[in-house]
Amino acid sequence: MNTENNRTWNLCHEAHGMNAVPGSQRDSTTKNDGGGMSRREFIALGASAALGMVVTATRGWARPAREARMADSRTGARMRLHEAYWINGVPVLGAFNVRSLEDLQIAHQAGFNMAAYAHLDMLDPDTPMGRYALDNGLKAMHSITGPTHGSPRLARAIDARETTIPFESGAKPAPGPGVVVIEDERIRYRDSTENSLTGCERGLDGTEAKPHRALIIMFWPEPFALEIAKVKDSPNLWGYWALDDTPGYALSAMRGLTSVVHEVDGHHPVCGGYSGPDTMFNFGPGACDIIVPYWYPVLKWGYDRQMTSMDTQAILVYARRQVPGIPFMGLYQAFWGADWNKRGPLTAFEIREQAEDFVREGAAGLMGFAVLHQTNPNDIFGGFNLDPEMTRAVREINDEVRRTCALTVPPERPEMAAIRIRPIGFQAHEPEPQGIPPAWRIAFPFEAGESGDLDTSLAPDAGIDLTATYVGKDGEQLSWETIGTRGGVIAFLDLIGPVKKAENTIGYAVCTVTSSVERTVQVRLGAAKDTLVRVNGKEIWRYTGSRGIHLDDNVAWTTLPAGKSEIVVKCYNRGGGWGFALRFADPDGRPAAGLSFEPAAG
Repeated sequence: MNTENNRTWNLCHEAHGMNAVPGSQRDSTTKNDGGGMSRREFIALGASAALGMVVTATRGWARPAREARMADSRTGARMRLHEAYWINGVPVLGAFNVRSLEDLQIAHQAGFNMAAYAHLDMLDPDTPMGRYALDNGLKAMHSITGPTHGSPRLARAIDARETTIPFESGAKPAPGPGVVVIEDERIRYRDSTENSLTGCERGLDGTEAKPHRALIIMFWPEPFALEIAKVKDSPNLWGYWALDDTPGYALSAMRGLTSVVHEVDGHHPVCGGYSGPDTMFNFGPGACDIIVPYWYPVLKWGYDRQMTSMDTQAILVYARRQVPGIPFMGLYQAFWGADWNKRGPLTAFEIREQAEDFVREGAAGLMGFAVLHQTNPNDIFGGFNLDPEMTRAVREINDEVRRTCALTVPPERPEMAAIRIRPIGFQAHEPEPQGIPPAWRIAFPFEAGESGDLDTSLAPDAGIDLTATYVGKDGEQLSWETIGTRGGVIAFLDLIGPVKKAENTIGYAVCTVTSSVERTVQVRLGAAKDTLVRVNGKEIWRYTGSRGIHLDDNVAWTTLPAGKSEIVVKCYNRGGGWGFALRFADPDGRPAAGLSFEPAAG
């Protein structure tokens, strides 16, 4: 690192002054029992005439003039990207979804040096696409998402002795004889039917034969090894793109495919795409070489800048406590096309903000999503390349990083700095997160009955008995199970399996927090579906509606007495994904230090 970069790196770590204006805050249909408030209300702290900001009690921060925001992007300190898996001494600048020669030319003109999720032709120098890449020094990230998205899943839990292994109907396993991997256990099977593997030899090659839970994604190493062997020697290959969102319980498959890449290739890294802290149940030692976090912060009520910073921090704290030093590349969004989740395309400045926030957290590279083309003039689903202003912003980001291996990063907004759970910049060893329950005891799914809401009275509502067993949905016997959080998130759907089973259900989560003194705290919350929180039997917060699990979406207040307090979260789900995020902060929003939790781990 040169002298200038050392100086600017230190400046960035020390900076906590005023930055650009906070983005629009999430709206909510929260019922504020017990003093809860939405984040929109909470961070409407004041006004700054210098930046032309207007604050209202119900609308949060209004957007300043575009000129003021753009001027802010020219201030700040240049922050060097973390050096890991760079291309010819330059950080990775990846363009996502490069599927044709035209796409590759667009990416090249915009200053990208790598094509992510690239067409297979790019790896072959004898094709026009591959020759263009070779002549211009462009690299490709080959997609290997098939083993996680196209493989069968266990139809039910199995024990260590079963020799017929059932999988969900409709999937197509490799025909027998063959080898399958389930949670590190290698299993040889003689044949397969449309819904099972037969004649299985358990615990192959010295692995342990053991029970496995339902819905684990099964991994076939032998055909995958042949796929890697075909592409590993391409002069255009940079690495591999795996996972991509949440196909189910894929940690076993991720470990399997990364192991095969290391064995067959040995030179190129595996990237795991994670779309939020709740998806980190598919991360662990051996899952991938680089994390690529991504989310869609253009929500129907506006752009939420805080999502990039907070979700990245939560992912890094969780990941690096398992794999110290693992690098990450930030995948910033140029658009989001889903009608239910969209206010409109990002502006050029909002693209810049995302890139800055990833670099502030210590990114080793940046990726732009995406190169896309409109086929229907009435369809707003399109890439940055369809808007000259967005294209110019992307080019400016790429040019600065290619020229300096750094990006100019303004000081962090004070309210974002206050709620930070980790230090700025790359950290090989993340600190112990403060105020975040590491695990919960959960019991679910309960049938919600005809009333189908949070006020459905069930046995845990009368009092929590961690030794009790209950009758759950479809007559299933339920007991309390300890589950670890990912950045404070519990995602019930990841644990329950079939989406149909989650419909009209209720789940409970319980933990104990201990404080040495009486103290007033913020309870910072997010919930995907109807959720309430009780502290020592008193309801302090309730949300009714449907959205994603977003960190710090709402703020409730409570007083913790000296000693132990029981926290109960009750979630009702109509259908689809469900879960919650919860953490404790002091009255200023900073992570609450000095609290201890039970269970201590999951």
